[in-house]
Amino acid sequence: MKQKIYNLIVLDASGSMYSIRNEAIAGVVETVQTIRTAQKDNDNQEHLFSLVVFNGRSIATVYDRMPIGKVPDINEDDNVLVTVITDGYENSSVEWNHQRVFQLVEDLKKKNWLFTYIGANQDALKVAKGMGIDHSMNYMSDAEGTKAMFRKELLSRKAFYSKLSAGKRFFEAKSEDYFVDDDPNDGNV
Repeated sequence: MKQKIYNLIVLDASGSMYSIRNEAIAGVVETVQTIRTAQKDNDNQEHLFSLVVFNGRSIATVYDRMPIGKVPDINEDDNVLVTVITDGYENSSVEWNHQRVFQLVEDLKKKNWLFTYIGANQDALKVAKGMGIDHSMNYMSDAEGTKAMFRKELLSRKAFYSKLSAGKRFFEAKSEDYFVDDDPNDGNV
């Protein structure tokens, strides 16, 4: 039986992200390619991809693995990898606050979901911890910083998939450090 891995990227699409829009889109495209390669390289894995974008007024699903009427409930045998990428500005949601997000994350972690948080213009570690997310990374929200962030995220994602392919169970792999250092002398990207 193939191991299902759902890959969900939640991308900030607020106006403050406009200056790095092209780099963010290119990074998502590279992430999709990395997932495709992982699918090809790991016969025992089935990767499914979703992309959700948000701004202060709305949340929209751009890609989902299949039409919503056919999406099966995610159960505890499935694995979900969620990556949140934001520059931290324009957080004016009236529906969600840190407490509600924290509770949702905690509930989903019990169902074998792994959350990663990548943030700029903030203390990403502190923000992530406040939402119950254990794996976080800071980045500089300029063109070079965004490119470097996606390089590090892609290396980390590949390393995570390799752990799974080598026989590590999802819940074991998700308890380890997610983000790998491509350059040990570089603390932040």
